[in-house]
Amino acid sequence: MSDPHLPPPHIAWPSFLNKRLLSRILWISRRRHVLRPSVTAQLLDNIATHKELSALLISGDITNFGTSEEYKQAAIWLKSLPLSPVVIPGNHDLMAPIAHDRSLALWEPWSGKEFPFVRYFGKVAVIGLNSALPTPPFTAYGRIDRKQLTKLARLLAELGEERYCRVIMLHHPPRKGLLPYRKSLINTPAFSRVLSTHGAELVLHGHSHDATVTTVEGTSIPLLGISAAAMNSTSPERRASWNHLTFTPQDTGWQIELMRKDHEGETLSHLTWLSNTPVGQTAC
Repeated sequence: MSDPHLPPPHIAWPSFLNKRLLSRILWISRRRHVLRPSVTAQLLDNIATHKELSALLISGDITNFGTSEEYKQAAIWLKSLPLSPVVIPGNHDLMAPIAHDRSLALWEPWSGKEFPFVRYFGKVAVIGLNSALPTPPFTAYGRIDRKQLTKLARLLAELGEERYCRVIMLHHPPRKGLLPYRKSLINTPAFSRVLSTHGAELVLHGHSHDATVTTVEGTSIPLLGISAAAMNSTSPERRASWNHLTFTPQDTGWQIELMRKDHEGETLSHLTWLSNTPVGQTAC
């Protein structure tokens, strides 16, 4: 799941003496009417009925303005979820500069001390990246810095040798056309080169608020987007939903099954495909 955009608590007014003010105006005028906490609650109730799940992945934008008050509120929310989540930040979570100990440090139990980090679920390895950074007004682009790319290359190579199913999660989609440039991953070519060289089985993203099935630019690696967890919409692609993913090893690679379910539990799409990484492990 992605982009729950939790309703903000009381926030001290000096926090809005920056780019956050524009987002605050947009929240009051429009976004709070379409991003509904009751929809997110329904979605989580549906997830909770699936006792077979091993992990809950959240690809960013838990907050709206990225303030310390919201980080504290989000930490309480994360503790309450039906499964212990794995979390990365989105552009809203790092909308403006903020001290690490007042922001991402509060989410370390569900994230990592640095990026990329790895969480293991059997032979499925989830790699969390941070593509979010403070940007100028009217922009929400992302970037994976060189340090992260270097470590990502090493992790993919090592995990590939050990025949893990490598699932990468970042907020900004690494493909042109899904979002305008001002909201895109601006160094997608560098990210794509790493994946073309070392491989991966699946990449997950948020940010677009659209449920899409494409590929990472310049590769054949599947790229999955998902609608905002709080989105109250009649459009099938925008309607609040989550991706139920199952990974099963085959002799010739990992079989990946996707069932996208809306917040009311209806299955909106069902796909199955085979990755090209040979494995010989138990199902996860």
